[in-house]
Amino acid sequence: MCGFAGVLNLSKQNFTLDSLLLEKMAACLKHRGPDGQNVWCKPDCQFGLAFARLSIIDLSSAGMQPMFSSDGSIVVCFNGEIYNYQALKSELSELGYEFKSNSDTEVLIYAYQEWGIDFLHKLEGMFAIALHDFRTNEFYLVRDRMGVKPLYFSLQEGILSFASEIKALWLLPWMKREISSLAMYHYLTFMVTPAPYTIFKNVYKLPAGFYAKVDSSKNVEFTEWYSFVNPISASEKKLIQDERYCVENIRTLFFDAVKKRMLADVPVGAFLSGGIDSSLIVAAMSHFSKRVKTFTVAFSDGPESNELGYARIIADQFDTDHHEIVISEKEAFEFYEKMVYHLDEPLADCVCIPFHYVSKLARDSGVIVGLVGEGADELFFGYNVYASYKKLHDNLWRPSQKVMPEFMRNSLKNMIKPVFAGKPFYMDLISNWANGRELFWGGALAFKEHQKSNFKNSFINDMGLEQDEVVSKIYRGMRQEYDSFAVVDYHLSKLKLGRPEADFCQQMMYLEFKQRLPELLLMRADKMSMAASLEVRVPFLDHKLVEFMFNVSSELKFKNNETKHLLKCVAQGVLPDEIVRRKKVGFAAPTFRWFSSGKYFPAYFQKMDTQESVQLPKDLCNGNKFNVAVQKWVLQQLWAVKNVQQ
Repeated sequence: MCGFAGVLNLSKQNFTLDSLLLEKMAACLKHRGPDGQNVWCKPDCQFGLAFARLSIIDLSSAGMQPMFSSDGSIVVCFNGEIYNYQALKSELSELGYEFKSNSDTEVLIYAYQEWGIDFLHKLEGMFAIALHDFRTNEFYLVRDRMGVKPLYFSLQEGILSFASEIKALWLLPWMKREISSLAMYHYLTFMVTPAPYTIFKNVYKLPAGFYAKVDSSKNVEFTEWYSFVNPISASEKKLIQDERYCVENIRTLFFDAVKKRMLADVPVGAFLSGGIDSSLIVAAMSHFSKRVKTFTVAFSDGPESNELGYARIIADQFDTDHHEIVISEKEAFEFYEKMVYHLDEPLADCVCIPFHYVSKLARDSGVIVGLVGEGADELFFGYNVYASYKKLHDNLWRPSQKVMPEFMRNSLKNMIKPVFAGKPFYMDLISNWANGRELFWGGALAFKEHQKSNFKNSFINDMGLEQDEVVSKIYRGMRQEYDSFAVVDYHLSKLKLGRPEADFCQQMMYLEFKQRLPELLLMRADKMSMAASLEVRVPFLDHKLVEFMFNVSSELKFKNNETKHLLKCVAQGVLPDEIVRRKKVGFAAPTFRWFSSGKYFPAYFQKMDTQESVQLPKDLCNGNKFNVAVQKWVLQQLWAVKNVQQ
């Protein structure tokens, strides 16, 4: 795990890259790589790389980056881990390649040399890669299949600038910091800006499973190199209807995924909440290693989300070296502005705070790599809200849309609209139903379209919305307008092209894997762990397991109205029944308590609300206490990015 940054001149005249800039970029990313920094500049100063290293595999100086091929024709910077690098190394050695290190980085170089950019399909792991081929004068930026590792870039002033974190880009004198109104609009919906947008104009994040290529003529192209939506044979379809087959296959794939992710030359541990996801990870790790180190975080002022007791049950059963930390609102608030700094752009998930504290606990305890349970709920239909959406879709939404023509639905909408005046959730629901739109937009949403209209002229400028050419090149055909359904519609249209028969559960999973999972859940995991110089790995997002689960029928995923049915079957006999059958709590923070009766966060929100630059409509935050807390968290993050980071 590391951080890297770099600059490639595409067309700027009289351009000379100052190596001191690269050194500053490396220093800016030191939290991602505290074990050493290094920079390299091409002699003509048109291309340069900066690197900050967190040593995980091959701790010697031979593993330092940027790393070159033996003939100097290829250079690479890489953030992440390749879990099958030893097998690839053996294959390449048989083909005549000679290695000078035991690092997975060197394997990338010769894999590319042997197979070209298609080598990506041979990799098992998480990665962001910058690779330059001096033979063909081609350059690549690559993001892994699921988007576990972030990668940002900009094309301002004829220069390609890129980095593991946006903050490194601001050190470059040609970079201009300006908020994007359209990205802000989507952020208010999804609690994070959807890729390829960031909150800043002309700064982008490469979507999961994509690469950018700069050819020898300095043209930039974007390619989706991976999709977990693949055709399956009739025999495979028949097999995955069998529950026993699915359970056995999931167990095998999952245990293999955990084993692969324990590969390291440094201590490895696990985050343990006491829920089924993290408990299964600990169980699998204990199968391959003795005395696993486990780490749990709880809140002194959030008893409803305190899972210490359940975590201790698992720690005792598997005899782990267990560590706990309990934090208060005061400690959460003290980290808040540091959190904003490390996130780079607003990411309105309060779990960022406990995630950082448990990461720091692990790092302070000597662990450098931690396994986490991200992705399990999205994979196994684990959220109660998924069940609510499915029931509404199957029993009312879809049948009525098929039977009633649009004009009739709109007439009915106009009739019942006054009943739900002032209730934006229901207003949006009825409007989407009447207009034939999809029910599910994502597992976590903040503001509805009706609410966001109140932000116009407050701090969203809807005058002269320009089409972003870079976004158009990455997501061809996606509508760029003040309507967050445009994002949803684009992804579902892509799914329908590849799998027109996809059922509602598959549509939900696809959307989550295209938006919320990579850009919110995985982004918070990366940023908050790296702020503590800790690498986290996500075994539930092994691409073989993801591909298998996408094809499993919804009847098995949500059997007998039970969320996470298949994973619970996998856990039977492995975990205690009180863990398998316990009520889901979820990894969360007591934000509604902080905002309603806390000492620190209410005052901070009041400070934000009085700023002339924000001018918040007073009727926006309404609904139950949880929704109010989410909306305040969304707005507070936005304000902090606009003001604190300046």
